[in-house]
Amino acid sequence: MSRPVLLGAGIATLITNSALFAFIRSKRNLRLLSHILLQSMLINGFIWGLYQVIRFSNNFSYTIGIICIVLPRLGQAIFISLNLHSCLIMSERYFAIAYPFRYNRLLTIGNLSIAVALVWLLPTAVPLVSIIDGIYSNRLTNCSVANIQQFLRIDFICHLIMLILATLLLTLLLAMYNRIIYLLKLSQLHQVGVATHGYSLSSGEMVDNSVPRSSLALRKKAVIQAMVVFTFYVIFLLPFQILSTITLSDFSYFRFLVPSVLVVRDIAFCYPALQPLVYAYFTADIRKEICAVYYKIVKSTRLQGRTSKNTTRVSTFKGASDMHLPIMTSNN
Repeated sequence: MSRPVLLGAGIATLITNSALFAFIRSKRNLRLLSHILLQSMLINGFIWGLYQVIRFSNNFSYTIGIICIVLPRLGQAIFISLNLHSCLIMSERYFAIAYPFRYNRLLTIGNLSIAVALVWLLPTAVPLVSIIDGIYSNRLTNCSVANIQQFLRIDFICHLIMLILATLLLTLLLAMYNRIIYLLKLSQLHQVGVATHGYSLSSGEMVDNSVPRSSLALRKKAVIQAMVVFTFYVIFLLPFQILSTITLSDFSYFRFLVPSVLVVRDIAFCYPALQPLVYAYFTADIRKEICAVYYKIVKSTRLQGRTSKNTTRVSTFKGASDMHLPIMTSNN
């Protein structure tokens, strides 16, 4: 993928993240605690878009050491924060589905503030380590290949940590969501058995008999939506994390993987532009507000069209009446 395409992806990232953030802030019904993490992720995505525009523009300088060495590490920090936001939102959605009553107690300003602070502050260690290491080793003065290769060790550590955290969290989330699906199916079978045959399923699992079918359907829909978001994350981001970590572990030995790494990197860098669209579609209240605005615009457009047609008809009828007035006067 060429530099102009990555630059275009950065511009698209700026547009989609800022548009959804502005839409959420403009709607009072969407200013909820449950959307704080999403808004933080949208800000993160907007900053990532700025980084892409600067990094892949034609004016980017490869001759100033502090730019060509530190700026990519700053981009790594932003990208890691974006990954942490995605994993944290998926975890939040899991607790909302699995433990709805406990979720309401855990969803407080204090807990959300701590979570947001952690996903922003932890990745800042990446550029800080690079700057400190560069200052003490005097490698920030130029962008020679030898100096850049010295930072591959830091890159490998960062990618390895990001891969381990993402893999562990995604594996845990996959297991938890599969358990939710199993319990939902068990509850449905239990209700069918009680309604049709009058017997209850005997199982070691705890089945909530008081959950109505409508609530079960909503939970099942929420699980499907969360799994779709999970799938998007795995397809777009995980291959880049795996291949880049393998390549950076021994760059001279795995140099042949560089073309593949560049391909999956470009795919991963396009994901932040699509991410707001995915969350907007699979978040029920946001999708509802977007549809309401859309139908309002369509209704207003149709009303304006009908008004203009009626105005045209009235003016035509009036013109025809004015044309017949002299004839009637002359006859009289």
